[in-house]
Amino acid sequence: MLATLLAPAAVRAQEEPWPTRALRAIVPFPSSSATDGIARFVAERLSPRLGQSVVIENVAGGNGLIAARQAARAAPDGHTVFFATNSTHAASVHLAKEPGFDPVRGFLPVTLTSLAPLVLMVRADFPAQTVEEFIAVARARAGALNYGTGNIGSLAAAQLLKSLAGIEAEQISYRGTPAAVTDLLAGRLQFLVSDLAAAGEHIGATTLRALGVTTAQRIPMLPEVPTLQEAGVPGYEFASWVAVFLPAGSPAAVQARLNRGIRAVLENDEGKRFALSIGLVAATSTPEELAAFQAREIALWGRIAQVASLPKE
Repeated sequence: MLATLLAPAAVRAQEEPWPTRALRAIVPFPSSSATDGIARFVAERLSPRLGQSVVIENVAGGNGLIAARQAARAAPDGHTVFFATNSTHAASVHLAKEPGFDPVRGFLPVTLTSLAPLVLMVRADFPAQTVEEFIAVARARAGALNYGTGNIGSLAAAQLLKSLAGIEAEQISYRGTPAAVTDLLAGRLQFLVSDLAAAGEHIGATTLRALGVTTAQRIPMLPEVPTLQEAGVPGYEFASWVAVFLPAGSPAAVQARLNRGIRAVLENDEGKRFALSIGLVAATSTPEELAAFQAREIALWGRIAQVASLPKE
C-alpha cells in the first residue's frame, strides 16, 4: 500500500521540470500579419502562466515553409512551439514538391487558435462597387489586372475566385500580406483576397473597399459585406486558420499544459474580442480535435488545388 501511495510522487520526481527557460515561438509570417497578431497575444498572456517568457521569432518567406522546417528540426523538449497555418500544415502536402518536413508526422498537435475569413478588396477608386461589377471589369480587361498574394491562403483564395468566376489576372507574390496591402493602397495592385489583419483599418477608413468575404456566412467584423457565394460566385467557400504545434517527440505533459494554457487565454471574452479586432474568430480545440481538423483540411486543399489549378512548386 505504501509503495502504491508513493508511486505518483516518484514519477513526478523523475519528470524534467518545464519550462526551464524562455519558450521560442516561431511564426511563419511577418509582424502585422494575422498569424503574428494572434501569436503575440497568446505569448504575452501565456508567459505568466508558465513562469517563463514566450519569445516570438518571425521567420517569413516560402509561404511559411522556411519557418516550418526550422520548427520541425527543433529539439523536442517543449521549448519550441510553432504557430502553424493552413499554408504550412495542409496546403504544403499538395503544393510543395519538397517541403522539407512532414506536417503530420513531424509535429505534435496542441490546439487550434483561430479561423481567418478572407476578403476580396480593391482600392476605393476602383470602378466596381460590387462583386458582380468587379467580375465584369475583370472580364473586360482580361489579363490586365494584377493581384498580390502574401501566403498560400491568399493565393488559393484568389485562384479559386479566378477559376469559379472565369476571370484572368496576373499574380504578384510577396513575403507577407502587409507588403501586398501597401502596394494595393499605392495603386500598384488592382485587387487582393486576404485576411483583415493588415487591411482592416484601411477598409474602416474607406481607403480600401471590401466587396465580398470568402466564408459561407457573413462575418461579424463586416456584417454588411456579402459572401462571395451570395454575391454571384456559386460554390465559393474558404477560410485560413492558425494552430499551435510542437516538434514531434515533445513530451505529452507539455502538450497538455500548453493546450490548457492557450485555451484559457483565447476562450475568455478578452481573447474573443482581440481575435475579432484583428479580423480573426477565436477557435480552440483538443489535440485530438486539431489532428482530425488537420486531416480534413489536407483533403480540402487537395480539392482546392485541383479546382483552382494550383501548381506544385
